[in-house]
Amino acid sequence: MKNLLVLTLLIPSFLMAMHHKSEPIIFYLDMDVTEGKAESLDEFVKYLVGAVKKTEPNTMYYKYWISKDKSKASLIEMYPNNEAALFHMNAFAVADHRDKFLETFTVTNFQVLGDTNDALKKAMIDYTTDHRQMMDGFKRLKGDLYNGIFSIS
Repeated sequence: MKNLLVLTLLIPSFLMAMHHKSEPIIFYLDMDVTEGKAESLDEFVKYLVGAVKKTEPNTMYYKYWISKDKSKASLIEMYPNNEAALFHMNAFAVADHRDKFLETFTVTNFQVLGDTNDALKKAMIDYTTDHRQMMDGFKRLKGDLYNGIFSIS
């Protein structure tokens, strides 16, 4: 429920913050952690975050959330446009860590939020077909709440 609240607050705020006409593309994944993988999860996620940060300069937001017992994880990724999201998908398809990611996490829910184009939908077909467009909304984040949700380390 917390992740849904964060996601609900996150999407409209980033949409309103965009200075160009296209809206961002957001990936929201809920995942189960494969049994026996929890012990090495901290190290692996740290590696993933570092790899994406280093090799994907247009990734705007890339954060993991983990349950207390390390059995469930959520990941939110945000890209400024279809091209940046497609770059990520193409990079993931050939990444050294792709198989380890798929062995570590079982994706139980993968939503793609934003106006996705056909090229991105095609690149994602093996992972999800759940693409959703913005229907309506508003933002009302200010001060510390805004900075707490959107701080990127």
